[in-house]
Amino acid sequence: MAETRLDQLSRLWGEFMELPFPRGFYRREPEGTCMVSLDSALAGCVSSAMEGPLDERRQGVLRDRTAMLGNVLPSIGDDEYASKYFARLHEMGVLAAEVDSARGRGEG
Repeated sequence: MAETRLDQLSRLWGEFMELPFPRGFYRREPEGTCMVSLDSALAGCVSSAMEGPLDERRQGVLRDRTAMLGNVLPSIGDDEYASKYFARLHEMGVLAAEVDSARGRGEG
């Protein structure tokens, strides 16, 4: 079952890597959140989760940044492209946490 999630995560990652960062969000900070830093930290954790188990620090970053992004998503609804981009990143964060958790339970 974890392999299916890992395959899905890998597919989503491949598609995500083709997307340019939303231009208007280099300086826009919805809810006081730097989207560039959020994107970088979360994408780094997703990438690491595809390679193997996350250490405790990365697990915390993944959990915190995914939650933070989930809270910010409603406030960026005025930009359709950015909404899709960050919703995809959020989806990958959730999935990466599931993959990592399954590894911890010996499922993958």
